[in-house]
Amino acid sequence: MTHGRDPGITVLECGQTFTPTAYGVLTLTGRFPTTVRIGERVVSGTVEATSRVAVRGVVAPDAEVFLIRHGRIATLPVPQDLMGVRWDLAPGKVERVPGKAALVSCDPGSGPVAPGSYDLYTRVVLTPDDGASTESFGGPWPLEVR
Repeated sequence: MTHGRDPGITVLECGQTFTPTAYGVLTLTGRFPTTVRIGERVVSGTVEATSRVAVRGVVAPDAEVFLIRHGRIATLPVPQDLMGVRWDLAPGKVERVPGKAALVSCDPGSGPVAPGSYDLYTRVVLTPDDGASTESFGGPWPLEVR
């Protein structure tokens, strides 16, 4: 797991080990199915972001969602090409955003994820009005592919 251009944002790379470095200024709670059938293309849910401090800034309209298997990144977040959403959060305020994970392995040519147990994680990147972008992670939540 490496950091990209912005030192506060983790670059998620296929097959790399994953342990969230920090959970950030937001507490993320995910509501996702715990089981999906083989052949499903995505798993969709909702992420609730609760701020621990007052923040103002911009986030993507959807939370990033990805799967970990045996401690390694198995799927990458679905790309987003949409305008950001403005948040003005007081401590304790909750915002809800959708999130979906592709159930396609990030290994080139691998196709759908293999049956088995996965850990589902979410990430919200906040670009505040007065500083560098920060990330917050939520999870893990169990997901069984059958």
